[in-house]
Amino acid sequence: MMTDDTTQAGRVRMHAGGPEFSSVIWGSMRCEEQFSSVGELADFLRFLLDHGVTTLDTANVYGIPHPYTVEEFLGKAIAEVGRDKFEIVTKAGIQRISPHRTVNRVRHFDFSEKEIRRSVDRSLEKLGIDYADAILLHRPDYLMEPAETAGALDALIAEGKTKHVGVSNFSPSRLKLLTSKLKAPVVTNQVEFSPIHVEPISNGVFDTAMLDGHVPMIWSPIGGGRLMTGDDERVVRIRGVLAEVAKRNGLAGAAEAAIAFVARHPARGVPIIGSGKRERLEGAIQAVNNPLDRQDWYDVLAAYEPSLSI
Repeated sequence: MMTDDTTQAGRVRMHAGGPEFSSVIWGSMRCEEQFSSVGELADFLRFLLDHGVTTLDTANVYGIPHPYTVEEFLGKAIAEVGRDKFEIVTKAGIQRISPHRTVNRVRHFDFSEKEIRRSVDRSLEKLGIDYADAILLHRPDYLMEPAETAGALDALIAEGKTKHVGVSNFSPSRLKLLTSKLKAPVVTNQVEFSPIHVEPISNGVFDTAMLDGHVPMIWSPIGGGRLMTGDDERVVRIRGVLAEVAKRNGLAGAAEAAIAFVARHPARGVPIIGSGKRERLEGAIQAVNNPLDRQDWYDVLAAYEPSLSI
């Protein structure tokens, strides 16, 4: 059930040798759509700070309608509020077609040393910061040369351009391949997990996180909105169960119950909330502070696939 202290995000040690992040992370991917000015975004960042949400997630490639524009917008707002108040996570590796990257003729991935360095330098410049708290490899590059990629990441730490490194959407075997060459610890694997995307509980991703001692970052914890608006039979069934779970636990609604579901797994994944609505962030904090009990959690899992809870 709900506790009295529901308005403040807690702190999470992401790895024994790694950073401490807020227990709810704000994702900036859609901030250009959500805020009409730098000043408006800066006010929202102050709201986040007031609620203990100090960790910001971004990426070199983010931008709507054109990729590669979010970090400049976000950086100007951070400058108004104060860089020292935040942990900043950015990502490198995705190459998208954009007027801002005319050399790209196809969406692809590039974990070469040259591209990692170029991406990180660009992110630091656009964000207006001297270093990132963590640099993540953004999705797998199937042509990754592990020694080259690991060497680039270790060099970024040695040069003070990032404090820590991590990955995004890595399978256990791909993570093992990278860490076989990497000196620094991987402090997080940013992965998708929600009541409509439960694969990490059974494909070894969460098991590996717990064995290796890193805390996952969770993207799309409410299914990118599909959980709230989808009309296929499974999604409707899950949404109904979440609404019942929310009522039993004093949560605002199905979206908050989904976040509480995510927070309950022993891997202790930290959800990334991409909303620009203050009530959504407040609801997410309440949910994380009050994860579901075992039976409520299995109610949700059974709504996804009954055989998983047998």
